[in-house]
Amino acid sequence: MKSIGIILAGGIGSRFGADKPKQYCTIFDKEMIWYSIDAFRKAKTIDDFIVVVDANEMKSGRLKEDYGVTLVQGGSTRNESFKNALDYINEHFPDCDNIIENNAACPMITPELIDEFITLLNDYDYVNTAYKITDALGSYKDRIANREDFYLIQAPDAYRFPLLYKHFDKDSELCHPAHQLPLDSKEYRYFDYNDNYKVTYPEDIMIVEMLMNRRKNK
Repeated sequence: MKSIGIILAGGIGSRFGADKPKQYCTIFDKEMIWYSIDAFRKAKTIDDFIVVVDANEMKSGRLKEDYGVTLVQGGSTRNESFKNALDYINEHFPDCDNIIENNAACPMITPELIDEFITLLNDYDYVNTAYKITDALGSYKDRIANREDFYLIQAPDAYRFPLLYKHFDKDSELCHPAHQLPLDSKEYRYFDYNDNYKVTYPEDIMIVEMLMNRRKNK
């Protein structure tokens, strides 16, 4: 079975406020995107992976030169960028069975986690990184919202490629790929990725470095 990875790195990081997209800022003297590239490169279940970038990065080709990765140009929205990745995989890896995607702003991913997600696709249609909600939950529509009815989703997420490619619509208002799958699709909610963290603001770099140090010390 062939499995392909996707690293989404086309965002501009407007909330981060740096002079460059946050995925190119450094954590322990390495670009944030390096951590995802390194994890996909070391994963045993991945046959290949692609990196989705914006038009400027695509034109410069720096990532390709520095890291030896395959670049795919993203679109104006996350869904469009993801669809470009799926189309590339469908064209260049027609025998692809599974895919797993990670956001370049989530640098805590490991090769072992990637392998575990891909292995879970032997029994499930898709795998979501999930987190229980521990605070009170509000609703714009209803006064009362039961937090037990909801969970948070974060990258990475993995899918059986033929199923996702058949149903994914880049023009959908739904922003998470799994939400476009048929309701009877079999989901695995992975609750054990405890030190995942998405970098959004500059101060998040310090938090990620702390998490990486704690993982190293363990």
